[in-house]
Amino acid sequence: MMSLLIIATLAAAGANAEGPSHRRHVMTWVPPYAIDACKKQLNQSFDGIGMKDSITSIGLQFWNPTAKGGLKRVTRFGAINDSVIAGFRRWGNTHGIKVMLCVYNATESGWDWKLAQSAFDKNRSTFAASLVNKTVRLGLDGVDIDLEGHGNRNDEKASFVQFMKDLSNQLRAKKKVLTVNSFAYKWHAPNQTWWPDLLPHVDALHVMGYKETGAGARDWRAYDFIKRAAGEHASKIAIGVPSHTDHWQEKNLSKHLQWIASDPPVGLAIWDAQLKHKTWRTKSTRQAIAKLKNISKKILKESK
Repeated sequence: MMSLLIIATLAAAGANAEGPSHRRHVMTWVPPYAIDACKKQLNQSFDGIGMKDSITSIGLQFWNPTAKGGLKRVTRFGAINDSVIAGFRRWGNTHGIKVMLCVYNATESGWDWKLAQSAFDKNRSTFAASLVNKTVRLGLDGVDIDLEGHGNRNDEKASFVQFMKDLSNQLRAKKKVLTVNSFAYKWHAPNQTWWPDLLPHVDALHVMGYKETGAGARDWRAYDFIKRAAGEHASKIAIGVPSHTDHWQEKNLSKHLQWIASDPPVGLAIWDAQLKHKTWRTKSTRQAIAKLKNISKKILKESK
């Protein structure tokens, strides 16, 4: 039912595309408080198809910035050693999936924008170097920036964009990729009004709308609105979706995936790899998402 409809839509989109097929960006994350739960899902097979078949990247959300531009591993949920990171790296290498160093500014007291700003503004060069050096040392594929600030932070836009530009240049020199997480509309930081300056310097931008945005939703909440806001860089946009539920903005998971399936440039950002809701842990859902990254036609044939 759901799988046949979505996969048929995906197949048609692929057949109509000109030139080589576009490998869409399909991202999920491993938060530091759910490492074992995420490992289980990453290695799970749902009637022969799993996460390894349906994502292109995973973000290891294991690092906080320091005020002086360094990096420190998050320890409040338990120690994370190099062997844990190496395990994810091997998994990614085995399945052709990029493994990203994700740095975020959430602390025990909440999202600390002052901490983030101290790193990307006051200690810009040091912070960029810390991220690049750590990524190279650990053999990871790139950096995912998840620095979030609540309220009006437009005064910090210029310094954040300059940091991203500098970091992008350094990562590209090392053949590494850069992604960033952004709020879906004009509030908080970074947000949609920053996209024109950010998108040229990143490989993907994850839109943190989740349950607040959806297919056919109204005004700024609509996926169509989000795509238009990205303009010529729409192929770098990955729509954020919540894996703890299968229904939001008055539509079920199937309907939201159908919209993404019918719009070839746009990717998918799944928070998070725990896949708490059972609908995410089904063959039909994994098949639908797998077709976004244009894997072999074998999956399409098996669904018939």
